[in-house]
Amino acid sequence: MIYLLKDNNFDNLAWQGMEQANLKKLFSYLKDNDYRVRTLASQAIQIKYSTKKSFHFLIKMLHSFNHIEREIGAYTLGQLGTPKMHFAKETLPFLYKLLNDKNEEVLVATISAIGHLWSYTSDLENKKIIKKIINFTKHKNSDIKISSLITLSSIKFNKKIKNIIKNILIQDKNEEVKEWAEVALEILNEN
Repeated sequence: MIYLLKDNNFDNLAWQGMEQANLKKLFSYLKDNDYRVRTLASQAIQIKYSTKKSFHFLIKMLHSFNHIEREIGAYTLGQLGTPKMHFAKETLPFLYKLLNDKNEEVLVATISAIGHLWSYTSDLENKKIIKKIINFTKHKNSDIKISSLITLSSIKFNKKIKNIIKNILIQDKNEEVKEWAEVALEILNEN
């Protein structure tokens, strides 16, 4: 569970409520105005309701006019069925399309979701996804760059990826991006 406040008692109480909520209620919480409610509802769905019904509901969210719904849809799909990720292969094509979204928060969630699903699929079409994510390492938004770096670090045995990350570590002007490039290289070196 991600702690959303400094008050762990509040988080634990909120989580208990989410665990007891039925799927219909959790779906409604995904559209709540408070990001903490959306996040906890997402986590409950990811763990407790890894079903076709959830999958189809979340795919519909990716097509919403509301960027917050697209963002939480991608976030939830990225770990739906934790730890087995039953829908990884089915999810990737939808997330690939979402990489064209204009909203930067949606892009961060989508890139991160792809990173979570990467190791659960042997989909050879990942090359087109890899190419898009490599392009995001040049984005002006540092959160998009960082998400891209961490996602790319989950690709094993790829010298080109390693060199791209090394170049970012050397050339990027943003210190936070450079720190995450270093983390990404460490992850790659562990694999």
